[in-house]
Amino acid sequence: MLEIHDSLKNEHGWDIVALHEAVDELLDGCRLSYPFPGDDKWGDDRILYAEVVVTEGDILVGAGRLIWDSADPDALPRITDLCLLRRYRNAFTVETIVSALIDEYALHADGGPVVLAHDGREIDISERLQRLRDIEMGQFEPRVI
Repeated sequence: MLEIHDSLKNEHGWDIVALHEAVDELLDGCRLSYPFPGDDKWGDDRILYAEVVVTEGDILVGAGRLIWDSADPDALPRITDLCLLRRYRNAFTVETIVSALIDEYALHADGGPVVLAHDGREIDISERLQRLRDIEMGQFEPRVI
């Protein structure tokens, strides 16, 4: 069974250096998103809002990040470094990873209500943001599925 883990919270006590090395190996052969020019230079203005890894048991099978280059007034928050082993690639799994990254970003959403997906789509998350505000104000109970 596949599981998505928030690697920024490191609730599993993973060795972060080893985890990032494993993600780098996945990116070499299983990348679904391609880096923008300058992605190899992480300046002080780049904010990492979300980072997830996907596992099957103890095996790392995928990962993704959502970043925003806050110094660039035209930059959208975007999903980058999305990778998934080929045998796990299907629309449901990819969209679930994207959704997990966006959900974490939506808690702050400093870069605005539009997120650039790994495939170039612009995703409007205005409704998600409004729902989160409504929940905070006690107007709606969170849905459990």
